[in-house]
Amino acid sequence: METQDDKSLWEHKVRFDAAARGLKLDLTADAERRAAIAEAFGMVSLASLSALIDTRSVGGTVPMVRIRLTLEGDVTQECGVSLEAFSHPLSGDLDVTCIEKARVTDHVAAVGEHELSLGELDEPDVISNGQIDLGQYIIEALGDAYDPFARKPGAVFEEPEVEREPSPFAVLAKLKREE
Repeated sequence: METQDDKSLWEHKVRFDAAARGLKLDLTADAERRAAIAEAFGMVSLASLSALIDTRSVGGTVPMVRIRLTLEGDVTQECGVSLEAFSHPLSGDLDVTCIEKARVTDHVAAVGEHELSLGELDEPDVISNGQIDLGQYIIEALGDAYDPFARKPGAVFEEPEVEREPSPFAVLAKLKREE
């Protein structure tokens, strides 16, 4: 029997060379996958989850693939203040670059970042088996977008009133008045 630990929450592999040629994908999670994701993230439920993914080659001396992902979903979770369940939309973006392990050299990071401009993208993810798992990037984008302590609209945290102990000076003043 396969457990959730034996597989990723969402696996959708594409070949590196196919992604480099350019892909436009619209992936939607089925009910079973949404239930597994909701359980893993501690959500009450995940009514919908889909991702629009666009891949393209990043030219230059070192071939890389740039993945842009837009995530949309509807989640039900417990309010971080009142603990009441509430539903709300969820959205997020992810922009990542991948490089094949066979192409990694000592100067890849410098060459790659120079070609992409230093502030534009992070260091590329290294792909070792010639396949890019787009599902892992969907889960990463979801992790960035999901706030496990979100507040239900209108929920306000009210600090409980705590009976304060009287100051030592107040106790002394009271004793003095009683004499």
